[in-house]
Amino acid sequence: MSRISAEFVATLARVWHRFDPPGQDMQALSEMLAPMDDAGEDMSHAVDFDMEPSDYLVGLEAIAEDKERT
Repeated sequence: MSRISAEFVATLARVWHRFDPPGQDMQALSEMLAPMDDAGEDMSHAVDFDMEPSDYLVGLEAIAEDKERT
């Protein structure tokens, strides 16, 4: 389960963008980001890549091809 929360989003906004969005915006953003975070965690064990960005892209393409076959 994702640990992305409204507080987490607020911290990112403060640190990365130096602003404080309204509370309801932080909650809405956290609800949007959490399922993507969960999906990334679910598939992360299947990503086969080294530390090179091109290897990462090749790994993602391989996962996409596997998903298309099923």
